[in-house]
Amino acid sequence: MADVAVTVRQAIRSEQGELIDQEEHCSMDARTIAALGIADRRQVRITAAGRRAIYTVSETRDETADGVVRMGLGGRRRLGQDDVFEAAARAAILDLELPDQRAEAEGRFVERLADDGAQKALIIVAPHGGGIEPHTDEQAAGVAARFPADRVSTWVCMAFEPHALACHITSSDLHPRSFPLLRRVIDRGFLHAVSFHGFDQSGILVGGAAPASLRQEIVDAIAAATAGSGIVVWAAEPNESFGGDDAANVVNRLTRGGANGVQIEQCLRARGEHGQAIASAVAEVYTRVLARAGQPVAGS
Repeated sequence: MADVAVTVRQAIRSEQGELIDQEEHCSMDARTIAALGIADRRQVRITAAGRRAIYTVSETRDETADGVVRMGLGGRRRLGQDDVFEAAARAAILDLELPDQRAEAEGRFVERLADDGAQKALIIVAPHGGGIEPHTDEQAAGVAARFPADRVSTWVCMAFEPHALACHITSSDLHPRSFPLLRRVIDRGFLHAVSFHGFDQSGILVGGAAPASLRQEIVDAIAAATAGSGIVVWAAEPNESFGGDDAANVVNRLTRGGANGVQIEQCLRARGEHGQAIASAVAEVYTRVLARAGQPVAGS
């Protein structure tokens, strides 16, 4: 897919107040959006001076010239720029078909799906794997390894240095048309979904739109798995920051009726020192949960 030449300019404070403070979003003029073949809320990759970053197109804006992209300062700094600069925009944000080793060596952004094409019991996701939120993709794989293929799917995105953090897109903004493998499973209606994340706070927060009883069961299992570490584990309150209960959050959208998504936010120490213990605890919970739902795991 061809690049489109663009000029990145400052968001207009008096007219784009929300965009000013949103480093993951940008606006584009209608002609550039049409040239890219996308629509509002899709993701785009913008490249400038050898650096790449991913953005959500959150606004279509009338401009006096073609090829105008606007961002707040945080958005421009994802590309190492403060002022106006020339860049290239592309609708295809992922480096498809690259093996993991090459993707890591070249600092690329890739998507992975392990799925039998039919099962609806459980999906484990890590939208910000690799260098974005380290160890979360490993945790997803660790949970999946505990289940047969007809009981679990995994969807993971990984970005690697030096561009990893510039590939972070908030879970509620992820557009299936920008992620071809996600598009295969987004509407299947899984019975359960779990998403592994990292955050800058201390502790481990278990959120999502799943019932409080399920989230508390996961809290208790993770707390037991990390006992003695001093890491606090708690269940998110409604509308809590990082609580993951937004209906647009990918982990909720993946479940039947949006009702059984669980989002696990973790500090770096939890992921780095206890990542697989946490994954094992989560797997044990879902072994029981699936059995209660009449979908036991073989050998459980």
